[in-house]
Amino acid sequence: MNRKWFTLVEIMVAITIFMIVMISVMQIFGISANLTNKVDINRQMQENIKNLTETISEDIRNNKIEWISDKNDLIWNYDLEKWNAIKLWNNKYYLSNTWSLVRLFDISECKDLKNNCFLVKNDWTNVSKLTNSWVAFENLEFHLMWDKNKKLSINFVMRPSTKKWINSNLIKNSKIIFQTTLSERFVKTN
Repeated sequence: MNRKWFTLVEIMVAITIFMIVMISVMQIFGISANLTNKVDINRQMQENIKNLTETISEDIRNNKIEWISDKNDLIWNYDLEKWNAIKLWNNKYYLSNTWSLVRLFDISECKDLKNNCFLVKNDWTNVSKLTNSWVAFENLEFHLMWDKNKKLSINFVMRPSTKKWINSNLIKNSKIIFQTTLSERFVKTN
């Protein structure tokens, strides 16, 4: 009986070709997974920005700007340049990183990647997060401008949250710097 077997050289060549193909497939899979994560993160950050600006702008149009604050101190003097919290009639907006949600704190705590700071709306009966667990803030500033109507400029830096098991390089490279101006006046168009 004459059996034909593979030689050791033929097996090594086949394994090498198989490994090259598998490494290429795994690299393509890794690149596509990173791209999918980046797109998903950017979508989540844009949705959070849309939701929080709509919430604050509706509140500004329906209520008046009462005061703005730096840390825990209420500021009645509008001569300062920037603040970290704002109160609109019954609602107060500020950053927090605690589960109690009622603490204002030093904004420098948010720059550390270990801290996930989020925007909070406090209406004195209910405290709720305006952002979901996908995003974290590094900075938040409110600027009040006087014209015929009060205008509020909101500036912040948003990044992906570290609690979602996202690669640290992706967190550092996926920051959004956002600025918008909202007015107390609401103009109706027909």
